[in-house]
Amino acid sequence: MKKTISIALMMLITWTSFSQQLISHSSVRIADTDRQAYLELEDFWSLVHQQAIKDGLIQRWMVWEFLQNDGEDSKGNPNYLIMNFYKDSLQKLKASNIDWKDYAKKVYKGKLSKSKFEKKWNLPTGKRNFYELERLDNTYWHGELKTGMEISLFAFKALNEDYEDYEMKFFKKWHEKNILDGSRKWWEFNKVTSSNVNTESSTEGTPTHTTIDMYGRERSQEEIDKFWNNLTFEDRMMIKNGIASRELMKTYRLKLLMFM
Repeated sequence: MKKTISIALMMLITWTSFSQQLISHSSVRIADTDRQAYLELEDFWSLVHQQAIKDGLIQRWMVWEFLQNDGEDSKGNPNYLIMNFYKDSLQKLKASNIDWKDYAKKVYKGKLSKSKFEKKWNLPTGKRNFYELERLDNTYWHGELKTGMEISLFAFKALNEDYEDYEMKFFKKWHEKNILDGSRKWWEFNKVTSSNVNTESSTEGTPTHTTIDMYGRERSQEEIDKFWNNLTFEDRMMIKNGIASRELMKTYRLKLLMFM
């Protein structure tokens, strides 16, 4: 019972707080023949991240799979996305100073022989691009974190200095209303603070911001029509100007494979 409460509390802290929260995204491209070995590598890392959370080195770790659609939309998409969450810059700095191989050896001491450890450590890692993000805002969490759940990630390029205000001061209120009516479970807004692009990218240029959405029930056409019909002139102008403040670079669908 205590373990269940602790997990629930950690989920609540991770998904509802955003002050100074930092996130590292690593997009992974892996050969089809190496996919099973790569997932074995991430399973190996799951125990390491579990201990790192206990030791206060990270706040949360997730591995997502990009869902590939038929057609042009998925062309060039990575295969996997790794997310590491840090509560602030101090925690992130602490994690960056760790010798992770030495740390992993201590985690697996008595669990794996030296040869088996080396075999796991040297499993294929794929080609990776790295992105550092800062959480700017989010709704409150109204859902359950579990493997198999899906999210939508939107990559944006800010076109003017008002973009962040439109997201946080206008669009967010509609997302919160969607949470109340059950058609949405989560929305977050992140700023890309830096990137290290080492291999091909699915966007032309680096996004300046991302949003992540988790949807709930499907809204009826009647509900959608009612929403648009009830908008005021001011609302319509805010939507128009808000959309004009950003460029949607890419939309992705992802499925959660692992998390700690």
